[in-house]
Amino acid sequence: MTELVPVGVAGLGRCVPDKVLTNFDLEKMVDTSDEWIVQRTGIRERRIAGEGTVTSTLAIQAARQALEHAGVDPLDLDLVVCATVTGDQPFPATACRIGFDLGAKNAGGFDVAAACSGFVIASQVGANMVRSGQFRRVLVVGAEILSRILDYTDRNTCVLFGDGAGAALYTSLADAKGQGEFLGGSMSMEGGAEDVLANPGGGSRFPASLETIEKRLHFMKMGGTKVFRFAVRVFADLVRRVVEQYGREQIGVIIPHQVNQRIIEAAMEQVGLPMDLVFSNIDRYGNTSAASVPIALREAYDAGRLQKGKLVVMPAFGAGMAWGHLLLRW
Repeated sequence: MTELVPVGVAGLGRCVPDKVLTNFDLEKMVDTSDEWIVQRTGIRERRIAGEGTVTSTLAIQAARQALEHAGVDPLDLDLVVCATVTGDQPFPATACRIGFDLGAKNAGGFDVAAACSGFVIASQVGANMVRSGQFRRVLVVGAEILSRILDYTDRNTCVLFGDGAGAALYTSLADAKGQGEFLGGSMSMEGGAEDVLANPGGGSRFPASLETIEKRLHFMKMGGTKVFRFAVRVFADLVRRVVEQYGREQIGVIIPHQVNQRIIEAAMEQVGLPMDLVFSNIDRYGNTSAASVPIALREAYDAGRLQKGKLVVMPAFGAGMAWGHLLLRW
C-alpha cells in the first residue's frame, strides 16, 4: 500500500478587478438603497470586471501570485483545477486556458462547476491527488465573473454578487515548508434544488433560443429566503463538526464563503462562537462564488490572521444545493 504524502499550501494568490460598484451606484440602476443592502447583507461595494476581461484573466493573475509566493515555476505544475460557473466558455475548460497562458506545459487541467462551494471541493480533489502521490504540485483556482450573468433589473440578485479570483498551490507539506497542512474536509449535496439558485438557460434543459432570452433565463435566479435558512443551518453544522473533532481552542480563524454577513452572524450565534473568530471581506467584494474563499484566505494571510499551529476552517455552500468545508492547520 502506498504511503500517503502529507500535504500543505505552498502559495496563495488573489486578484480583483479595479472597477468598484458601490451601493450608491446601484441606487441609480435599480430600486434599492445603500441602507437596505447593508442592513440585509453587509455589502457596501463589489468589484466588476472591465470590458475585454474574461474569467481566465483574473484567474491567471491570482495563479501567478500564488506561484510567486511558493517560488514555483509553472513548468513544474502537474495539474491545474479551476472552480468556476462563469468560465471563458462552456468548453474547453477554463483551466486549460489558465495552464496555457501560465506556461504550464507539463500540466493537465479541468474545471469544477460547484458554484460557491467550488474552491473547497476543488481543493480537496487537488490536495488528495498530491496526498496519493499521483502529483507533486496542483494549482487550484477559484474564479468568477458573475457580473456577466446578473440581471441588473432584479434587485434581489444584482446587489449581492461581484467578480474576482483566488488561488492556492498544493504540494507536499515538506515542499510547503510546513505551511497550511491539509487535514481534510467534506462534500455534500441536496439535489433537486434548481429553483433555489441557478442560471437556467444555455444547457440541455433550456438550450439558448429566442424564448430563453425573452424569459431572461440566461441570468442568475435565486430564492433568497430558502438560501438564507439553508446557509445558516449548513454553516453552523460544518463549524460544529470541526469543534466536536478538534475542540474550540484549536480554531484560529474561520474563513467562510462570503455569502451574506447576516448569514455568517446567525450561524456563529447558533454554534455559540464569537464573530471575532471570523475573517470577512464581504463588505468590499460581495459574493464572488467560487472565488470568495481563496480571496479571503490570501487576505487573511496578509493580515496575519493565519496562526501557526491553529486550524483554518473554510465552510462553503451554494447552488445545487452543494456544500462542504476545507480544513487546514497553519
